Amino acid sequence: MKRNFFFFLMTITAAGGFGACVTADDSFGTGLVPDDQKPRVQVYTTTNLPVYTATLDSIPTIAVSASACVFGSIHVYPFGTTDARAIFRMYPAAVAHSFGEHPVFTSANLTLVISGRKMADDDQRNIVQNIRLHQLSKTLSYDSSYYNNSITDSDCDPTPVNLPGSTYNGGDTLEISLTSDFGNHLLSASATHMDSLLHFYDHFKGFALSVDAQPDGTPGGRLNQMDVSYAMMVLNYKNDEGRDTAFYYYGDYSLMFSVYRHSSAALADYASPLPAPAQRIYFESLAGVKPVIDLTSVKDSILALLHDRNLRPDQLVINNASIEFTVKMDANHYLSNFPEALTLCARIDTTDKLTYSIINDANTNANFGGGINRSLQRYTFNIAQYLQQLILEERAGGITSPVQFYLFPTTTVTDSYGYSYTLLDNLTYSYGELYGAGSNSPVTLRLVYTILY
Repeated sequence: MKRNFFFFLMTITAAGGFGACVTADDSFGTGLVPDDQKPRVQVYTTTNLPVYTATLDSIPTIAVSASACVFGSIHVYPFGTTDARAIFRMYPAAVAHSFGEHPVFTSANLTLVISGRKMADDDQRNIVQNIRLHQLSKTLSYDSSYYNNSITDSDCDPTPVNLPGSTYNGGDTLEISLTSDFGNHLLSASATHMDSLLHFYDHFKGFALSVDAQPDGTPGGRLNQMDVSYAMMVLNYKNDEGRDTAFYYYGDYSLMFSVYRHSSAALADYASPLPAPAQRIYFESLAGVKPVIDLTSVKDSILALLHDRNLRPDQLVINNASIEFTVKMDANHYLSNFPEALTLCARIDTTDKLTYSIINDANTNANFGGGINRSLQRYTFNIAQYLQQLILEERAGGITSPVQFYLFPTTTVTDSYGYSYTLLDNLTYSYGELYGAGSNSPVTLRLVYTILY
């Protein structure tokens, strides 16, 4: 038994020794792929991309992310004056309410909660603004979209319903005393007017709230956000028995929006035929001027690169493609006036309105990013997948995706289930300048790509 076990150990040792002496030849295939055709990551950078400043046709101004709308007036250089008018409705605390045969008006007041402010400067926080509250003469509808130009002066009763001398000085609440004529209008509601909200809104269509415009050419002013969900109106009257009675109305936060008027259109240079790109690009939020870039020029630049190297578009794999915009800082522009994030929006032409919508990346189902880097003072947009799509469409015979993009501010909201959404911000006023072509920090494309052979 011992001899057999010794023989077994010797056999195993010998086999192991022979295995260790075998040399693997890993040279198979060497030289079959030339060095200049091995896939590798490469970098391409181009500057002075043509970007212009454009005016807008219209934007939706219903605040999807908040029960708020904006009123006020502000003037900042070089954008001029922006006026905002809040459009909202009030609904009765109870339907089928009767005021009686001969109610007598006593008083009425509207209380509004201010949820945000934007001043031209900190010293404007508590300036006095003269209030203008008008009744709407245009019936609003839940199934309609409302834009920055949906309500005009002709859609409002010219006679204010606030008592003369109504002002707002920047506090957390705004109390507006209402006229007896308006109070009597509410008291004149018939049983039919009070039997449903539909009929009530035929009798009282809503409010348009504004302030005196900031004097032309005078820097200053303030824009105010008002939370409609906390709005309350109290109507005090004496009933048929002569007893003091109060009836309440609350803010209809399911339908409110803002009307914006800007004077920044003079800064726009986006026209046909296109001029030479300027060194300054202007940005103003809400319905103000916006930078516009045509990705056709970016696509053509890359196709020219491929042509110079005798390569086909289908050989290009874009790993990363970023467009960088640099913020212009000077005595008139502070980083705090710029939005936290911008995104690229395409103009949508419908049957009745021209509007702008966030275009998601075709392959990743995400937007283009665009958060501000405050240390580098720069916005960066990742257009890799979208640019790859444009090049594939070009090869197939025609571009079908949008190529003209406008820079819009965005906001991120989280719902009750914890899901986050990126939406256009049509409540916050922000503005500034970006560097354009021929400047010290022009708009730049940085492309990281791989060539397949």
